[in-house]
Amino acid sequence: MVSRKLLGALALTLLAAPPAFARDGSHDFDSEVGTWTIHTKRLMHPLAHANDWVIYDGTKIVTSRWGGRANIAEVKEDGAAGHLNFVAIRLYDPDAQQWSLNFTSAGNATFGTPLYGELRNGGIEFIGPDTQNGRSILVRFVSREKDADHASSEQYFSDDGGKTWELNWVNSYTRRKG
Repeated sequence: MVSRKLLGALALTLLAAPPAFARDGSHDFDSEVGTWTIHTKRLMHPLAHANDWVIYDGTKIVTSRWGGRANIAEVKEDGAAGHLNFVAIRLYDPDAQQWSLNFTSAGNATFGTPLYGELRNGGIEFIGPDTQNGRSILVRFVSREKDADHASSEQYFSDDGGKTWELNWVNSYTRRKG
């Protein structure tokens, strides 16, 4: 049985401690809503010690849903290696204070394994497991706002449990005016 003295001390400690306020990250992507010109640099053969980068250019359209707790980014790009057409859906879980990032591409009827993340180190950083050429890997995706009209994102793969990361996708965004 817990003594009254111990309960009293615990109550005083709890009352004296400043309340922990949850950070509301549901508006972390509000600044991305709109139409953007996108320039992508993509490594064609990640984790193969290759240096075969290709370039794409196109459009990214971001719409917000559910009061900022969800957004949809549709990307269409063309480049020397072909056409990219995919959708990213980001969903905010206020209880976990985290976002999930879910990708699918045109012609693919399913979503990949979601990545989970939050605001950290000046950007929103997502991480999660995936596979590459039959191997288990980790994926890290970082999204950063430079200013109201410019943003960027990068994707990295790791096949050694996160000890090292290989950059394999770089996006630069410029807001379209009007």
